[in-house]
Amino acid sequence: MKVAIIGGGLAGCALAWTLRRMGQEPVLYEAGPELANGASGNASALYNPRFSALRGPDADFYAAAYSLALRSFKILNDIDWRPTGVLHLIDTEKKEERLHKTVTNWNWTPAHMRLVSSDEASRIAGIGLQYGALYLPDGGSVAPKKLCAAYTRNIDCRLNTSVENLEDIDADVIVLACGPAVLSFVPSLPIIPVRGQITQVKATQLSADIKCGICYDGYFMPAKNGVHTLGATFQPDLNHSNIIKQDDQENIQKLAEAIPGLEAGLEVVEHRASIRATSRNRFPIIGRAPGQDTVYISAAHGSYGVLSSLMGAHLLADMIMDRPRCLPADVITALSPQRFKKRT
Repeated sequence: MKVAIIGGGLAGCALAWTLRRMGQEPVLYEAGPELANGASGNASALYNPRFSALRGPDADFYAAAYSLALRSFKILNDIDWRPTGVLHLIDTEKKEERLHKTVTNWNWTPAHMRLVSSDEASRIAGIGLQYGALYLPDGGSVAPKKLCAAYTRNIDCRLNTSVENLEDIDADVIVLACGPAVLSFVPSLPIIPVRGQITQVKATQLSADIKCGICYDGYFMPAKNGVHTLGATFQPDLNHSNIIKQDDQENIQKLAEAIPGLEAGLEVVEHRASIRATSRNRFPIIGRAPGQDTVYISAAHGSYGVLSSLMGAHLLADMIMDRPRCLPADVITALSPQRFKKRT
């Protein structure tokens, strides 16, 4: 079977890896000069499931994606996988209600998800915290750009190859995994480009002691080679990747509000902005393209693409190869591009 994948970010690279492991020989087409040109090009990213108060299709998807990613990271080399644990600060009443329900309704064992007091959170983090938290001991960070490279070892990747007409591609199946550019082929989908900027800062004497990832209205990662990554802005009204200095200050200000004093002395040493894609209901779009028999989509992964792109890859591989599906029917329906079809 000839499978062509359009897009060299996490979604396309994860699918290429998954298909190769299932015995296929996919061909990946990337318009840029290298893989991970866009939102997948960050040097570091936290991986977390998207939490919800109840256990429904979205929770089932992210729970499965989180588990799959942890198993996969163990067999991939040179991806800067750092399972340091992640604390999600409970700094509002709304979060307290939602995350308490998450722990109850997701029903994971305490070894993988539990609520901790501010004192315990402080011990875990290595710095004083004023809030309790939901703690994921298996959480951590990975390098998306290196992950794309690991996924595509021994894959036929055709760089600097822009595809404008799908009919020009010699393939039995085509998968659109090119982020916002999917709209060039399927303009009816409600894919929303979102600009995000991350900030990297030099560690201080205080921040260097932090031992795990910390999430609030942003996130802060433990230092790697003396540098922390924090972010990220969320700007659906902007569609460019130019650096905005004020965004660095916004990222630092969010940190200051969550962990007062930690921002003192932080020096910005690097930053990166990119355009990622989300959908109208903030859930990925994965499945057969509307009105098509041999065209599939993996898009709108938003801020959780490290996890959702890999889970989506396994689902698409099952569809393409007509295998038993790896996800329940209600999850597949919730992900389907057909869900946006207007009802008459």
